[in-house]
Amino acid sequence: MRRVLVTGASGFIGRALLPVLVGRGFEVHGVARKARPAVAGVTWHAADLLTEAGRRHALSASRPTHLVHLAWEVRPGHYREHPINRLWADASIDLLSRARACGVSRMLGIGSCLEYGPQSAPCEERTSQCRPTTLYGRAKLATAEAYIAAGATWGRVFVPFGPHEPEARLIPSLIRSLRAGEHFACSHGGQLRDFVYVADLAQMIAAVLDSGLTGAVNLASGEVRSLRSVIEHVAGLLDATHLVRFDALAATGLDAEPILAADVRRLRGVSASVPVVGFEERAARTLAWWIDRLPGRG
Repeated sequence: MRRVLVTGASGFIGRALLPVLVGRGFEVHGVARKARPAVAGVTWHAADLLTEAGRRHALSASRPTHLVHLAWEVRPGHYREHPINRLWADASIDLLSRARACGVSRMLGIGSCLEYGPQSAPCEERTSQCRPTTLYGRAKLATAEAYIAAGATWGRVFVPFGPHEPEARLIPSLIRSLRAGEHFACSHGGQLRDFVYVADLAQMIAAVLDSGLTGAVNLASGEVRSLRSVIEHVAGLLDATHLVRFDALAATGLDAEPILAADVRRLRGVSASVPVVGFEERAARTLAWWIDRLPGRG
């Protein structure tokens, strides 16, 4: 029996991943401190992974053959420079060591495109120099190096969107404002980003876990688009382009980086059959999901 332990299982990406792993025949165990979404076929364990006792309990209670480590501090507006990133790096590396000692045969850590830092072209896992500009990016990169040195796999997620996304992120906050008939202030929007729908991302993670791939791999759509085009498309679906105010905010720091996009050739080597539908259809599905949860607005 293939038994997978998923940390951060109640989060934005984790809750999309769980049913995919169940569908692939895994016995799935999820770790969460509080909220535990009802997902058929998932066994839940309560543990605080920032404590040694929590890490030990999660592994002993689930006895996994596979590990997907998603847990980290990722609250918008909070995570990029928070000192807790250092604690998560230490905890993640200790979890890796304990998993190896327990005989876990396949380990996949989930990182971030912010490990790359400023780039002038799509990021390639083996040739792009990593120069993270945030504490979050540096902590993730240090963790990545430990996982890769141990022979594990490290997935770098680009810009996920879709159901259950934190409301403070770009697309949910855009929908909420426009549905309420409010102006949406943003920067010039010329920045290029690689958006990936969370359900497609879950399929990618599962495909990588099921493969023999090791080292770093980009988890992205490979489709680059400007923030302006994303904002205008979603606003157009709501007939609310007149409410968008481009150039009303200055783009600074990481948000001002001209490009944050992925070379996905390595990913396509193991996930060529993953059904990735275009951004427009995924945006429509995301909008419908949010509209169902914003009654009486707009």
